Amino acid sequence: MKTIALIEENWNGHRPTYLKVFTKTLLELGHQVIAFCPKPLELTEWVAFNCPNYQEQFQVFQFQRPEPSSFGINGIRTALNAVKRWYYAKASIQYASSKIGKVPDLVFFPWLDSCLAPYLLHHIVDKIFPYPWSGLYVQPRHLRLKQKFWSINRGPLKPHAALKSSNCPAIGVLDEGIAKQLQSKINGKTVITFPDFTDESAPDLNWSIVKQIQAKAKRKKIIGLLGIQSQRKGVLTLLEVAQQMVKQDYVFVFAGQLSKQSYTYQEQARLQTLLNLKLPNCFFYFQRIPDEAKFNALVSTCHILFAAYNNFPHSSNILTKAAVFEKPVIVSSKFCMAERVSKFKLG
Repeated sequence: MKTIALIEENWNGHRPTYLKVFTKTLLELGHQVIAFCPKPLELTEWVAFNCPNYQEQFQVFQFQRPEPSSFGINGIRTALNAVKRWYYAKASIQYASSKIGKVPDLVFFPWLDSCLAPYLLHHIVDKIFPYPWSGLYVQPRHLRLKQKFWSINRGPLKPHAALKSSNCPAIGVLDEGIAKQLQSKINGKTVITFPDFTDESAPDLNWSIVKQIQAKAKRKKIIGLLGIQSQRKGVLTLLEVAQQMVKQDYVFVFAGQLSKQSYTYQEQARLQTLLNLKLPNCFFYFQRIPDEAKFNALVSTCHILFAAYNNFPHSSNILTKAAVFEKPVIVSSKFCMAERVSKFKLG
């Protein structure tokens, strides 16, 4: 039995799901799990319900994102924030070890991206963080999109420089299209492609929001944009499509918390103009979807899922949900999601 620490600082989007699935999988493999997260009680209750026979192998501690740096230069600020995370992770593990008398054999970050940054060399991480570590590198953007100042953005300026750490034996990624490229950049270290898994809880079809959507749609086809309603999700694009299709037999569902800060001032104005039209073929639920059973109910209710994200080259587990519930999905024409939709005929 190994003792494995799992560290997650964020409780939004898919990140709680990743932590929960990793926790369950490791417990069922017979390992001791020490979890660190913002909502330890929720995770404890989830483990008690989903892994009742493994509770003695599980401990959890409170963990929050450290106070962000206020340094004026963006790249350096990002590096300083990453350094803070490594220090805070070390301090949290030391505190937990003093309480339970166990030191982790491996520390795993289900969302490693926040601990990586340009200028952050592996030598720095090695001096700060003494434990063996690994993680899931979810959005290695620079391996899919050409970055500003690309010709000088080499070596220590690359966000993945810390992955060369001697304490890091291997890395996981979700995007199979960049795995070999990343491996070549970190001295041939093992890069494992993980499935972009999702919570497959039975849909809560009695949820009142689902009932309202069904009542509005009647026999019309439902096209859904689900999850956080940020600029990159293509909200404006789908609203403009809905505006042009008012007389056709479709209902457009926008469900998830509205992230206004992700829009420019001009985009916010355009968004408000479109919302003010009160298009009769649109249904809006601009609140956080309470849990995965309700999210899955929305997926189940839609006939088509809209995932034509703006300038988004990464994996998204909305494709997994589309596959699980056998829903065709609309995606943008390039990168990871388009490659999968084409390969597996998902839309």
